Amino acid sequence: MEEPAASSVRGSHPHAPTLRTLDELPGPRGLPFLGNALDLKPTELHRLVAGWADQFGPLFVFRVATTRILTVADAEIIQQLLRDRPDRFRRWHKIEEIVADIKADGLFSAEGAKWRRQRKYVMHMLNASHVREFIPRLEQVVGRLRRRWWRTALAGMPFDAHADLIRLTVDVTSGLAFGRDINTLEEKKDPIQNHLDKMFPAIARRQTALFPYWRYIQLPEDREVAIAVKEVGKFIDGLITETRARLTANPELRVSPRNLLEALVAAQEKDTEGPSDEEIAANVMTLLLAGEDTTANTLSYMIHFLMEFPRVQSAVQEEVDRVFGMAEQPWQDPATPDRLRYIEAFANEAMRCKPVGGHLFLEPNEDMQIQDVFVPKGTPILALNGYVGTQEANFAQADEFRPERWLNAAEENTGAHNTKAFMPFGAGPRFCPGRQLAMLQIKMVTAMLCRDFDVSRPKDARPLEDIYNFTVGPTNVYAILRPRRTIRGGIDIELRDGNRRMFVLPIAFPERRVADRRKQHAATVG
Repeated sequence: MEEPAASSVRGSHPHAPTLRTLDELPGPRGLPFLGNALDLKPTELHRLVAGWADQFGPLFVFRVATTRILTVADAEIIQQLLRDRPDRFRRWHKIEEIVADIKADGLFSAEGAKWRRQRKYVMHMLNASHVREFIPRLEQVVGRLRRRWWRTALAGMPFDAHADLIRLTVDVTSGLAFGRDINTLEEKKDPIQNHLDKMFPAIARRQTALFPYWRYIQLPEDREVAIAVKEVGKFIDGLITETRARLTANPELRVSPRNLLEALVAAQEKDTEGPSDEEIAANVMTLLLAGEDTTANTLSYMIHFLMEFPRVQSAVQEEVDRVFGMAEQPWQDPATPDRLRYIEAFANEAMRCKPVGGHLFLEPNEDMQIQDVFVPKGTPILALNGYVGTQEANFAQADEFRPERWLNAAEENTGAHNTKAFMPFGAGPRFCPGRQLAMLQIKMVTAMLCRDFDVSRPKDARPLEDIYNFTVGPTNVYAILRPRRTIRGGIDIELRDGNRRMFVLPIAFPERRVADRRKQHAATVG
């Protein structure tokens, strides 16, 4: 029998004299007193640390002033770190302080007993059964995006796909978080979204700052963030008041809450250890931020890859045509998401090649041994969980975009396919609770897009760029949509005349031939 491999991470006061110290690890040279602080451009952090990992290997150290940051670019070690949370490792305390400054210190940054207490309420609302109950709401919002994109397709003009997808995820998340239909897809951009847009860039700037200057001297962008935090806070406080009144008027909602805010308020009322007002507000803020950026960024990268690789677009279209057939409401079948295997593989490959949440800042709760290195309690650790998925040692032909690797890995035997190096939603006990909702949104939007349209890049489009704003997201995702001839049915397009009066233009699609429909139905049944 093969013996289990020894853990590369050990605690319980390792014998420091026999181990290497952090000062003995390789890393980029820095300046006296400042260290590498001047190298850390907030919007390019992901590229910088990936380049350092290529140069210095799986364990290296860089400095911000006198603070040494241990960086880990090894899948096995990262998995162990994440499995040992929250007992032996926690989120870096500086991140907790920064998100507390913007009133977003909910489940994301909570630690210990506070995390365990909040987790049961949030996880309950994001489990598979509640996400399935949320499907009609998702269909409604995706339907609005579909109408928006049909108007775009009929106009024949390029459009900013990323901006539209931000609107989509704001509408979805606001419905799940507090049951309000903001509808930024059909109305003007909501003021709350404008305020939320300032949050992640602020976190990215502040996590590498030499000291928390914003608490003493506020730059113009810091004043904007302070205003944004205040306005979103007032908005959330109003929602909490409305929710309490709604639960008083309808006590059944305490037993069967319909959204996260109702669940948190109900838990507060019936449980002496329930969440406080501050924790309720922080979790609503957290869900708004986390649900908006990450899913929209991943979908934007997927649209980029559809335009970059026509073969992938064709494969997605073929799967959607086969799985949906002539069904008008395919999502009423609970098996539909599981049948979209190629779209799931496509999403996995997009998240592997373009990791949106590819960095985690941690620290040990006690003196630790990581491989042969002594790591004192409280040392900041930067885990490059996205980087490891892009390495040849973990995925064969890692530089190639091949969704098929996720379908055929077991049969092909063509090289490395280390799924433990694929951590888009984290790992261990603090695995992202929103995974089910994110994957469902990804599948619904991708299926709608590829069922109705061919998508291509405008001839004069600028190259894609990645920007780090605590999460990594794309710029310049401009696309052109063209209706597919094989779509059946029709859609009502809302337009305005010269006097800005609204009218509806019904657009009918040509019917498939009867033989085509029979063939499609047979394939679906088969």
